[in-house]
Amino acid sequence: MERMLTSVRKFLTSPGGVLLVALGLRVVVAMLTTGAAYDIDSYHLQAASVFQHRNVYLFTDRYPYPPVWVWVVALVQWFANLTAIPFVFLVKVPAIAGDCLIVALLQRYKSNAAARFYALNPVSILITAGHGQFDGLVFALVVLAWVCWQAEGRARGYWAALALGGAIALKGYPILFLPALLIHISPNKQRYIAAGLALLPLALAFLVYGALFGFVGAMLTHVLGYSSSPYFGWSFLPALVLNSIEPSTVPLVLTPVGYVARAALVAFACYLPWRHSDWPVERLWLVMLLAFYALAPGVSAQYLLWALPFFALVDLTLGWRYTAFSTLAAVFYYFTTLNPGVLPLGASFAALAPQLVWLGCYVAANLGWWLVCTRVFLRVLRWSAVLPPAPQLASVPSGGGEDDEGVG
Repeated sequence: MERMLTSVRKFLTSPGGVLLVALGLRVVVAMLTTGAAYDIDSYHLQAASVFQHRNVYLFTDRYPYPPVWVWVVALVQWFANLTAIPFVFLVKVPAIAGDCLIVALLQRYKSNAAARFYALNPVSILITAGHGQFDGLVFALVVLAWVCWQAEGRARGYWAALALGGAIALKGYPILFLPALLIHISPNKQRYIAAGLALLPLALAFLVYGALFGFVGAMLTHVLGYSSSPYFGWSFLPALVLNSIEPSTVPLVLTPVGYVARAALVAFACYLPWRHSDWPVERLWLVMLLAFYALAPGVSAQYLLWALPFFALVDLTLGWRYTAFSTLAAVFYYFTTLNPGVLPLGASFAALAPQLVWLGCYVAANLGWWLVCTRVFLRVLRWSAVLPPAPQLASVPSGGGEDDEGVG
């Protein structure tokens, strides 16, 4: 037994071992799950818009992203029709590849412990391989931006901005990370070039798509006006209470509050790097996401994945604490929203208790998740007194030699 455990330990610490485990777990879960029904149906509609040569923003109101992912789902749909491999499995493959890239980058540029944290993380596995959302692919580009920033040379800021720009072109929200990157770049001329590079993929995506399908105002309003439903976070309980009393009052009450919260988040994304310019980029990004969890008027299930790569880079202890609460909140959410197909054997587990029981568990887990996020956010803000100065563009970066457990 001891020899077997030693062999397993060696395998999990080998260069390819963690990556194979990450891939295997996600492929198995993808094969055993049917995904979130609404999102999978939305992907079918998005692919159909390409085949019918219709602008996706007019074809359906289920596309709140820049015009990049629409090409991916169209390619997936074409390949599914050609091979008879289920679409619901194939559409998860890009995000699974993104997750594996994150694991490889963490192992190469941070530590084995960081790579294992993400490879074995149930939240990442659920969102990517179970739910079918592609945030793992988005954050692979964000982590790649961090890797580029850690490299040597004066051009590293440009490469980091371009990688971050790829993430922005997939889903717009990574633009919140741009101020923290720009604050570390000097002089201003290089800062302006980096900002332009970060927005270049997004601009090209709109130009190419508009040239092929026509420019319409909905291309901007769908992306800029997107607001997630209040499934997690502080707005969940008010939304639940208002919906039980009078559903029509939910948008009337939460929409104006949501505008204020979003404005506060944008202001915080700009203020935080200026106030803590000595913080490393990854810590600024983690705090930005924790602020999002604490303040955002709407948090969807896939958003729970966002902070995982940064916890892997900054503090694994806090990361596992966040993971525990996030996993409970996500599982009870899927049971409550009649999406047990996201979980292997989910329908069988969901049938063990009535929906009212799962709803109670969901409310409790959601509240616990939000309180943990808020507490961790406030805790990380107090790190400024002990953090080393962040490397500037003209200096040689420190690389990834921090302790596995972070500084928290």
